[in-house]
Amino acid sequence: MAVKRKDSKGRNLQKGEGQRANGRYYFQYKDIFGKSRVIYSWDLAELREKEKPILKDLEDGIDNISSKMSLNELFDLYISLKNKEKFRASTRNNYEAMWKLHIRDTELGIAEIGNIKPTHIKRFYALLKEKGLSNSTIKLFHSMLLPCFELAVNDDMIRKNPAKNCLEEYKGGAKEKTALTLQEQTDLLCFVSESNVYNTYEPIIRYMLGTGCRIGEVIGITWNDIDMKSREISINHQMIYKKDRDGKTVFHISKTKTEAGNRKIPMTLEVYDALCKQRRYNLYMGIPRNYIVDNYSNFIFTTKSGKPIAPNGFNNAMKNIVEAYNKREVRNAEYEKRQPILLPHISAHTFRHTACTRMAEAGIQPKTLQYILGHSDMSITMNVYTHAQYDNVKKEMENMEQLKVI
Repeated sequence: MAVKRKDSKGRNLQKGEGQRANGRYYFQYKDIFGKSRVIYSWDLAELREKEKPILKDLEDGIDNISSKMSLNELFDLYISLKNKEKFRASTRNNYEAMWKLHIRDTELGIAEIGNIKPTHIKRFYALLKEKGLSNSTIKLFHSMLLPCFELAVNDDMIRKNPAKNCLEEYKGGAKEKTALTLQEQTDLLCFVSESNVYNTYEPIIRYMLGTGCRIGEVIGITWNDIDMKSREISINHQMIYKKDRDGKTVFHISKTKTEAGNRKIPMTLEVYDALCKQRRYNLYMGIPRNYIVDNYSNFIFTTKSGKPIAPNGFNNAMKNIVEAYNKREVRNAEYEKRQPILLPHISAHTFRHTACTRMAEAGIQPKTLQYILGHSDMSITMNVYTHAQYDNVKKEMENMEQLKVI
């Protein structure tokens, strides 16, 4: 029978345990790759506490060495493994810029992934919220963290995904996307067309209301994509205006948001007239057409310098237009002794949502509407379509109420 080894105090030592001449204890083991590893402690009880998770990991095949990888290293690994054909450069640049801004130089970024718990992820999301970031931005970070940790779980670096179920508090809560009413749309267009300050925005607004295009598709459209003879618009790319890896905000061309985004849209007469008006304005102002973004030039909707309109610049212009309209409306209402009818907040997406609503109200079928808007999922189209149909039903019921016999 083998004699059990003992420490200097006569206590039995377990397999792999030993004590050096200076009294320091050690535990020697082989990791899942067969490489010898050693941990130390001056206290036997403390050593055995350190042994427990190691033995558990070895039993379950967990790579406790890789679990010492930092979250930053895990993110870099995750990004490097993404399929370059499916993972767009614009998305990659956005992920890397957001990571650099909010995670890379933080305690979370340098933390070992094996030590990160759900509490740490929830605390990170809470800090983002305190900084004033929206739920959609927090969801963006979750869409990075969740697959990163899932990669670590699948490779047996960690046992559980600490980001799992951490987003519950931030689901929903997004502002409801509302369309302009027909009267609001009419009032806005009349105000802009009559304004000496804002009339240059009339063509782009009418174009957006007539096509339902995303803002990236609008500012990225070139005259080469327009067939005025056939009255057809080819949507095959979009303009992105975001920070690059160096933190500099720049324009670049990207594929459309989804495969369904590649489409050809027939022009309505109003869209045709808006494009004609924009072309006349560009020629009259002598706006250069040689501004190049990723080999694309000849952009339709630009600043006076020929540079494409930035999405935030467009939204700021809409904010100014609404404020100017509402100030005038308040004055007129006060003079006419009535309540003012103010325009709501308007952004680029308001025009897309309004276009979809007007088309649904006009009776365009959902499948056709899905194609025009470039929706990949019919449910997105149906959400707007159903709402528009309900509004029509409501109006009809109100009309019937007026005919009620007393």
